[in-house]
Amino acid sequence: MFHSLFLKVSLSVGAVVTLTLTLFAYFIIENQKEHLLEAKKGELGILSTLVRKGIINFMKEGKARDVHNFLTLLAIQEGQWELRILDPGGKVLRSARKEEEGTFMEGLLPRQPATGRTPLIFEQKILGRPFLSATETLANEAACFPCHGKDKKNLGILYVGFPMENTQRSLTFNRNLLIFSTAITLVLMAAAVNLLLTRLVRRPIGLLTETMSQVERGDLNVEVSLATEDELGRLAKSFNSMVQKLSQAQKELERQHQQQMLQVRHLASLGELAASVVHEVKNPLAGIKLAIQVLAKEPELSAGHRGTIEEIMHSVERLDKTMADLLSYSRMRPPELQPVSLHEVLEVALSFIKEECQIAGVRVEKQFDSTLPPLALDSGQMERAFLNLFLNALQAMPGGGRLTIQTKVHKSGDHLREGFPIFASSGQEAGWAEVSVTDTGEGIQPEVLGEIFRPFFTTKAKGTGLGLSLAQRIIEQHQGQIFAESRVGVGTTFYLRLPIPSPASRGECC
Repeated sequence: MFHSLFLKVSLSVGAVVTLTLTLFAYFIIENQKEHLLEAKKGELGILSTLVRKGIINFMKEGKARDVHNFLTLLAIQEGQWELRILDPGGKVLRSARKEEEGTFMEGLLPRQPATGRTPLIFEQKILGRPFLSATETLANEAACFPCHGKDKKNLGILYVGFPMENTQRSLTFNRNLLIFSTAITLVLMAAAVNLLLTRLVRRPIGLLTETMSQVERGDLNVEVSLATEDELGRLAKSFNSMVQKLSQAQKELERQHQQQMLQVRHLASLGELAASVVHEVKNPLAGIKLAIQVLAKEPELSAGHRGTIEEIMHSVERLDKTMADLLSYSRMRPPELQPVSLHEVLEVALSFIKEECQIAGVRVEKQFDSTLPPLALDSGQMERAFLNLFLNALQAMPGGGRLTIQTKVHKSGDHLREGFPIFASSGQEAGWAEVSVTDTGEGIQPEVLGEIFRPFFTTKAKGTGLGLSLAQRIIEQHQGQIFAESRVGVGTTFYLRLPIPSPASRGECC
């Protein structure tokens, strides 16, 4: 559930919008509260100054007894205002409520009384009720001397109080209204975002996912239809193009596969035919070979006839080798693996061409790795594979040269050579034995190099074109691989790799 892109986007957008609206609402509420409080403070300061000046005017006119009436009338006009004149000890000297005069109300005055002509405005609670209050000192001026004398510096403290219940209720109502509006906005935005994401993201992605599942099941005749030109629309077009190319590639592969199957059946038929021909030809050929050998022993043969017989013998041997190659290629048996020294196999294969190397003027160099352990091989098949490689190298050096056979031990997963693929590890090998067969012959043209392992492919006037193909099949049946690299005029190197069995698997295969 939490791996859904739709859910992640929805939660992210919802969190950002919720945080933004919450902060916005909080700042609006605080700003409204601050502005309303400042307005009330300004109103309270103006009223306090007005009351102070009115009292002073009454005092100047000698109408001190009218102060109570003035305060009462002003309190009634202003609503719930609290208007009092107190002495520093908290005794009420004058009040809008006549019954309060003479009583003590110490809790009304702040600890630090106002100084000068500027009212001191503060918030307080009286009997559990919130008030916004202002206090201002009434100085004893010259106009007040006839009634109050000159000894007093201050005549009292003017107190103006405004109850804040209605203001707080208004603030609470506005706050709740804003919170409710924010909640409604969040719900509407959530619904809108959900609708947009469903329409613009969830459905297209769901359609893409479903189509990809159909492609994964092998159906390449599907298409994603999105009318949008956004990123998902372009992704759908790219996906459709990819599926179309995959479909074309699959059809081409099926066509090639059918052709290859036809070719395989054709080759199988040719193999059966070749095997039948080999059996039909081999016995008469053996009789011809025996008859030629008997004729060659006749003492009455002239030198010319003896040369003719030797040529016939070479032709018969070449035919015999061709028949053997055809039979080996068409009916190759599975290898019988035994623990074998690869160096001994190479020595045996080299012994078969020792005389031919001397005649052709080819020098053989061996560079064997002494750390190479025994391998699981069919010695007979591997001797045949190496012999074909050596004969191919001799044919490439008609004027003589150097044949180098080198062995190395590689770790599993190493590159064979630059540009060659990494060998896949089966987990049953401890490493790889590499054999390189290098000649200093004519080299192979680049356009021909990729065809040399194809059956019946040859550039020589003589030969069946089965030698390298047969060597490749033998090496691949031993779970190995073979590659070639060549430079025209410099020479050719064949690289072979054969698996070195791990200690645990040596006992199983050997």
